[in-house]
Amino acid sequence: MAPPNFNVTNARQKLATLRTGTADPVSVGAEDLPPHYDPAEVLSHGSHLLKTASLGDIERFAVLEQVFVAALDTGNIDIAKTHLATIEKRFPFKSSVRVQRLYGLLKEAEGDFDKAIEIYQAALEQDEINVLTHKRLVAVLSSQGKRTEAIERLVTYVDAFMQDVEAWAELASLYIGESMYQQAAFCFEELLLLRPQNHLYHIRYADLLYTLGKLDLAVKYYCSGLELCNDNLRALYGLRLASSALLGQRSKQRSSGKGSKGAGALASDSKNQDVEPVEEGTLVALQKLSGDRLSALYEKQGKEGATLALVAKGWLQCQE
Repeated sequence: MAPPNFNVTNARQKLATLRTGTADPVSVGAEDLPPHYDPAEVLSHGSHLLKTASLGDIERFAVLEQVFVAALDTGNIDIAKTHLATIEKRFPFKSSVRVQRLYGLLKEAEGDFDKAIEIYQAALEQDEINVLTHKRLVAVLSSQGKRTEAIERLVTYVDAFMQDVEAWAELASLYIGESMYQQAAFCFEELLLLRPQNHLYHIRYADLLYTLGKLDLAVKYYCSGLELCNDNLRALYGLRLASSALLGQRSKQRSSGKGSKGAGALASDSKNQDVEPVEEGTLVALQKLSGDRLSALYEKQGKEGATLALVAKGWLQCQE
Protein backbone atom coordinates (compact mmCIF):
# COMPACT_ATOMS: atom_id res chain seq x y z
CA MET A 1 0.00 0.00 0.00
CA ALA A 2 1.35 3.40 -1.01
CA PRO A 3 2.04 6.00 1.69
CA PRO A 4 -0.52 8.86 1.93
CA ASN A 5 -0.10 11.51 -0.79
CA PHE A 6 2.62 9.42 -2.42
CA ASN A 7 3.93 10.68 -5.74
CA VAL A 8 6.76 8.87 -7.50
CA THR A 9 8.33 12.00 -8.99
CA ASN A 10 8.18 13.93 -5.72
CA ALA A 11 9.50 10.97 -3.74
CA ARG A 12 12.45 10.51 -6.09
CA GLN A 13 13.23 14.23 -5.95
CA LYS A 14 13.01 14.32 -2.16
CA LEU A 15 15.37 11.37 -1.75
CA ALA A 16 17.78 12.82 -4.31
CA THR A 17 17.72 16.12 -2.43
CA LEU A 18 18.55 14.37 0.84
CA ARG A 19 21.41 12.48 -0.81
CA THR A 20 23.07 15.58 -2.18
CA GLY A 21 22.05 18.10 0.47
CA THR A 22 20.77 20.42 -2.25
CA ALA A 23 17.56 20.80 -4.19
CA ASP A 24 16.76 21.15 -7.85
CA PRO A 25 15.65 24.81 -8.12
CA VAL A 26 13.37 23.92 -11.02
CA SER A 27 11.28 21.38 -9.14
CA VAL A 28 11.69 22.45 -5.52
CA GLY A 29 10.73 25.87 -4.21
CA ALA A 30 13.04 27.94 -2.07
CA GLU A 31 10.70 27.43 0.88
CA ASP A 32 11.60 23.73 0.87
CA LEU A 33 15.29 24.38 1.55
CA PRO A 34 17.17 22.99 3.34
CA PRO A 35 15.76 19.45 3.06
CA HIS A 36 14.35 17.95 6.24
CA TYR A 37 15.38 14.39 7.04
CA ASP A 38 12.53 12.28 8.37
CA PRO A 39 13.75 8.66 8.65
CA ALA A 40 10.22 7.26 8.85
CA GLU A 41 9.28 9.08 5.65
CA VAL A 42 12.46 7.97 3.88
CA LEU A 43 11.81 4.38 4.93
CA SER A 44 8.18 4.49 3.77
CA HIS A 45 8.68 6.33 0.48
CA GLY A 46 11.97 4.63 -0.34
CA SER A 47 10.55 1.16 0.25
CA HIS A 48 7.58 1.92 -1.99
CA LEU A 49 9.84 3.31 -4.71
CA LEU A 50 11.94 0.14 -4.67
CA LYS A 51 8.82 -1.98 -5.08
CA THR A 52 6.95 0.00 -7.72
CA ALA A 53 9.17 2.47 -9.56
CA SER A 54 11.44 1.75 -12.50
CA LEU A 55 14.78 2.97 -11.21
CA GLY A 56 18.12 2.93 -12.94
CA ASP A 57 20.88 0.87 -11.40
CA ILE A 58 22.69 3.82 -9.84
CA GLU A 59 19.54 5.36 -8.38
CA ARG A 60 18.25 2.00 -7.15
CA PHE A 61 21.34 1.27 -5.07
CA ALA A 62 21.43 4.85 -3.80
CA VAL A 63 17.83 4.49 -2.60
CA LEU A 64 18.64 1.08 -1.11
CA GLU A 65 21.40 2.66 0.95
CA GLN A 66 19.10 5.49 2.07
CA VAL A 67 16.39 3.06 3.11
CA PHE A 68 18.98 0.95 4.94
CA VAL A 69 20.13 3.95 7.00
CA ALA A 70 16.54 5.07 7.61
CA ALA A 71 15.68 1.57 8.82
CA LEU A 72 18.54 1.75 11.32
CA ASP A 73 17.42 5.21 12.44
CA THR A 74 13.89 3.94 13.08
CA GLY A 75 15.00 0.73 14.80
CA ASN A 76 13.93 -1.61 11.98
CA ILE A 77 17.05 -3.77 12.11
CA ASP A 78 15.57 -6.69 10.14
CA ILE A 79 14.58 -4.42 7.24
CA ALA A 80 18.07 -2.91 7.30
CA LYS A 81 19.67 -6.36 7.13
CA THR A 82 17.50 -7.32 4.16
CA HIS A 83 18.52 -4.25 2.17
CA LEU A 84 22.18 -4.61 3.14
CA ALA A 85 22.15 -8.19 1.86
CA THR A 86 20.77 -6.93 -1.46
CA ILE A 87 23.52 -4.32 -1.69
CA GLU A 88 26.22 -6.86 -0.82
CA LYS A 89 25.15 -9.17 -3.63
CA ARG A 90 26.22 -6.46 -6.07
CA PHE A 91 29.11 -5.01 -4.05
CA PRO A 92 30.90 -7.73 -2.03
CA PHE A 93 31.96 -6.87 1.51
CA LYS A 94 35.65 -7.64 1.04
CA SER A 95 36.10 -5.37 -1.97
CA SER A 96 33.82 -2.47 -1.03
CA VAL A 97 34.84 -0.08 1.74
CA ARG A 98 31.43 1.55 1.42
CA VAL A 99 29.66 -1.72 2.20
CA GLN A 100 32.05 -2.30 5.09
CA ARG A 101 31.04 1.09 6.49
CA LEU A 102 27.37 0.11 6.18
CA TYR A 103 28.10 -3.06 8.14
CA GLY A 104 29.79 -0.89 10.75
CA LEU A 105 26.61 1.19 11.01
CA LEU A 106 24.60 -2.01 11.44
CA LYS A 107 26.85 -3.18 14.27
CA GLU A 108 26.50 0.21 15.94
CA ALA A 109 22.72 -0.09 15.75
CA GLU A 110 22.94 -3.57 17.27
CA GLY A 111 25.11 -2.27 20.10
CA ASP A 112 28.19 -4.25 19.07
CA PHE A 113 30.55 -1.28 19.15
CA ASP A 114 33.77 -3.29 19.39
CA LYS A 115 32.86 -5.06 16.15
CA ALA A 116 31.98 -1.73 14.53
CA ILE A 117 35.39 -0.34 15.51
CA GLU A 118 37.08 -3.45 14.12
CA ILE A 119 35.21 -3.08 10.81
CA TYR A 120 36.04 0.61 10.47
CA GLN A 121 39.72 0.06 11.25
CA ALA A 122 39.94 -2.73 8.67
CA ALA A 123 38.18 -0.54 6.10
CA LEU A 124 40.67 2.27 6.67
CA GLU A 125 43.54 -0.12 6.07
CA GLN A 126 42.08 -0.59 2.59
CA ASP A 127 41.25 3.08 2.02
CA GLU A 128 43.03 5.34 4.49
CA ILE A 129 41.51 8.54 3.08
CA ASN A 130 37.86 7.48 3.30
CA VAL A 131 36.33 10.50 5.02
CA LEU A 132 33.04 8.98 6.19
CA THR A 133 34.72 5.91 7.66
CA HIS A 134 37.21 8.08 9.55
CA LYS A 135 34.37 10.11 11.03
CA ARG A 136 32.34 7.05 12.02
CA LEU A 137 35.34 5.52 13.74
CA VAL A 138 35.99 8.73 15.69
CA ALA A 139 32.30 8.95 16.63
CA VAL A 140 32.22 5.38 17.97
CA LEU A 141 35.49 5.73 19.87
CA SER A 142 34.26 8.96 21.45
CA SER A 143 30.86 7.51 22.37
CA GLN A 144 32.55 4.54 24.06
CA GLY A 145 34.72 6.77 26.22
CA LYS A 146 37.88 6.05 24.23
CA ARG A 147 38.58 9.74 23.87
CA THR A 148 42.37 9.46 23.67
CA GLU A 149 42.09 7.06 20.73
CA ALA A 150 39.46 9.30 19.14
CA ILE A 151 41.79 12.29 19.45
CA GLU A 152 44.70 10.37 17.92
CA ARG A 153 42.54 9.31 14.98
CA LEU A 154 41.17 12.78 14.46
CA VAL A 155 44.63 14.38 14.62
CA THR A 156 45.74 12.01 11.86
CA TYR A 157 42.61 12.90 9.89
CA VAL A 158 42.99 16.69 10.09
CA ASP A 159 46.63 16.38 9.05
CA ALA A 160 45.33 14.96 5.77
CA PHE A 161 42.12 17.02 5.50
CA MET A 162 43.05 20.41 6.90
CA GLN A 163 40.03 22.16 5.34
CA ASP A 164 37.45 20.04 7.20
CA VAL A 165 35.74 22.51 9.52
CA GLU A 166 33.57 19.86 11.16
CA ALA A 167 36.62 17.77 12.05
CA TRP A 168 38.47 20.70 13.65
CA ALA A 169 35.37 21.56 15.69
CA GLU A 170 35.01 17.95 16.86
CA LEU A 171 38.70 17.77 17.75
CA ALA A 172 38.38 20.97 19.78
CA SER A 173 35.41 19.48 21.62
CA LEU A 174 37.37 16.32 22.43
CA TYR A 175 40.32 18.34 23.71
CA ILE A 176 38.03 20.43 25.91
CA GLY A 177 36.54 17.22 27.32
CA GLU A 178 40.06 16.20 28.33
CA SER A 179 40.86 19.69 29.74
CA MET A 180 43.50 20.14 27.03
CA TYR A 181 42.63 23.79 26.53
CA GLN A 182 45.81 24.88 24.76
CA GLN A 183 45.29 22.22 22.09
CA ALA A 184 41.62 23.16 21.81
CA ALA A 185 42.63 26.80 21.30
CA PHE A 186 44.86 25.75 18.42
CA CYS A 187 41.87 24.02 16.80
CA PHE A 188 39.84 27.22 17.06
CA GLU A 189 42.71 29.17 15.51
CA GLU A 190 42.39 26.85 12.51
CA LEU A 191 38.62 27.30 12.50
CA LEU A 192 39.01 31.08 12.50
CA LEU A 193 41.26 30.82 9.45
CA LEU A 194 38.71 28.63 7.67
CA ARG A 195 35.54 30.45 8.79
CA PRO A 196 36.50 33.98 9.90
CA GLN A 197 32.89 35.22 9.66
CA ASN A 198 31.51 32.67 12.14
CA HIS A 199 30.96 34.64 15.35
CA LEU A 200 30.64 31.48 17.44
CA TYR A 201 34.24 30.51 16.72
CA HIS A 202 35.44 33.95 17.85
CA ILE A 203 33.46 33.65 21.08
CA ARG A 204 34.45 30.08 21.88
CA TYR A 205 38.09 30.92 21.18
CA ALA A 206 37.75 33.86 23.56
CA ASP A 207 36.30 31.51 26.20
CA LEU A 208 39.37 29.29 25.90
CA LEU A 209 41.72 32.26 26.08
CA TYR A 210 39.91 33.39 29.24
CA THR A 211 40.32 29.90 30.71
CA LEU A 212 44.02 29.95 29.84
CA GLY A 213 44.45 33.33 31.51
CA LYS A 214 45.16 35.18 28.26
CA LEU A 215 42.77 37.95 29.17
CA ASP A 216 43.90 40.73 26.83
CA LEU A 217 43.50 38.45 23.85
CA ALA A 218 40.20 37.13 25.20
CA VAL A 219 38.83 40.68 25.38
CA LYS A 220 39.81 41.28 21.76
CA TYR A 221 38.09 38.11 20.53
CA TYR A 222 34.93 38.76 22.54
CA CYS A 223 34.84 42.15 20.81
CA SER A 224 35.36 40.61 17.37
CA GLY A 225 32.54 38.16 18.12
CA LEU A 226 30.26 41.06 19.03
CA GLU A 227 31.21 42.87 15.83
CA LEU A 228 29.92 39.86 13.89
CA CYS A 229 26.86 39.25 16.07
CA ASN A 230 25.61 42.25 18.02
CA ASP A 231 24.32 41.67 21.53
CA ASN A 232 25.35 38.02 21.79
CA LEU A 233 24.78 37.22 25.47
CA ARG A 234 27.69 34.80 25.78
CA ALA A 235 30.09 37.34 24.31
CA LEU A 236 28.74 40.13 26.51
CA TYR A 237 29.10 38.05 29.67
CA GLY A 238 32.58 36.97 28.60
CA LEU A 239 33.60 40.54 27.83
CA ARG A 240 32.34 41.70 31.21
CA LEU A 241 34.23 38.96 33.05
CA ALA A 242 37.45 39.36 31.10
CA SER A 243 37.54 43.16 31.31
CA SER A 244 36.74 43.07 35.04
CA ALA A 245 39.44 40.46 35.66
CA LEU A 246 41.99 42.51 33.74
CA LEU A 247 41.16 45.68 35.66
CA GLY A 248 41.46 43.75 38.91
CA GLN A 249 44.83 42.32 37.90
CA ARG A 250 46.21 45.73 36.96
CA SER A 251 44.99 47.27 40.18
CA LYS A 252 46.83 44.58 42.16
CA GLN A 253 49.97 45.05 40.08
CA ARG A 254 49.96 48.78 40.74
CA SER A 255 49.51 48.16 44.45
CA SER A 256 52.50 45.83 44.47
CA GLY A 257 54.67 48.35 42.64
CA LYS A 258 54.69 46.63 39.23
CA GLY A 259 52.79 49.35 37.42
CA SER A 260 55.44 52.02 37.11
CA LYS A 261 55.27 51.96 33.32
CA GLY A 262 51.65 53.07 33.29
CA ALA A 263 48.39 51.21 32.94
CA GLY A 264 48.36 51.37 29.15
CA ALA A 265 51.68 49.57 28.87
CA LEU A 266 51.10 47.09 31.68
CA ALA A 267 51.02 43.43 30.63
CA SER A 268 48.32 41.48 32.46
CA ASP A 269 50.49 38.43 33.08
CA SER A 270 53.39 36.53 31.61
CA LYS A 271 51.07 34.56 29.31
CA ASN A 272 50.22 37.78 27.45
CA GLN A 273 53.73 39.07 26.78
CA ASP A 274 53.32 38.68 23.00
CA VAL A 275 49.99 40.53 23.02
CA GLU A 276 49.61 44.29 23.10
CA PRO A 277 47.69 45.06 26.31
CA VAL A 278 44.27 46.67 26.06
CA GLU A 279 44.35 50.27 27.29
CA GLU A 280 42.86 50.65 30.75
CA GLY A 281 40.47 53.36 29.60
CA THR A 282 39.23 51.01 26.89
CA LEU A 283 38.74 48.25 29.46
CA VAL A 284 36.66 50.53 31.68
CA ALA A 285 34.52 51.51 28.70
CA LEU A 286 34.08 47.87 27.61
CA GLN A 287 33.19 46.82 31.15
CA LYS A 288 30.48 49.48 31.30
CA LEU A 289 29.25 48.83 27.76
CA SER A 290 28.87 45.09 28.28
CA GLY A 291 27.02 45.63 31.56
CA ASP A 292 24.68 48.21 30.06
CA ARG A 293 23.91 46.03 27.04
CA LEU A 294 23.19 42.98 29.22
CA SER A 295 20.75 44.97 31.37
CA ALA A 296 19.08 46.48 28.31
CA LEU A 297 18.67 43.12 26.60
CA TYR A 298 16.94 41.58 29.61
CA GLU A 299 14.70 44.62 30.10
CA LYS A 300 13.47 44.21 26.52
CA GLN A 301 11.92 40.87 27.46
CA GLY A 302 8.96 42.46 29.26
CA LYS A 303 7.75 41.38 32.70
CA GLU A 304 9.84 38.21 32.86
CA GLY A 305 12.80 40.13 31.51
CA ALA A 306 12.49 42.71 34.29
CA THR A 307 13.13 39.99 36.87
CA LEU A 308 16.08 38.69 34.88
CA ALA A 309 17.38 42.24 34.56
CA LEU A 310 17.40 42.60 38.35
CA VAL A 311 19.33 39.35 38.69
CA ALA A 312 21.75 40.44 35.96
CA LYS A 313 22.31 43.82 37.60
CA GLY A 314 23.03 42.12 40.91
CA TRP A 315 25.58 39.90 39.21
CA LEU A 316 27.12 42.86 37.40
CA GLN A 317 27.55 44.75 40.65
CA CYS A 318 29.45 41.78 42.08
CA GLN A 319 31.89 42.00 39.15
CA GLU A 320 32.79 45.62 39.84
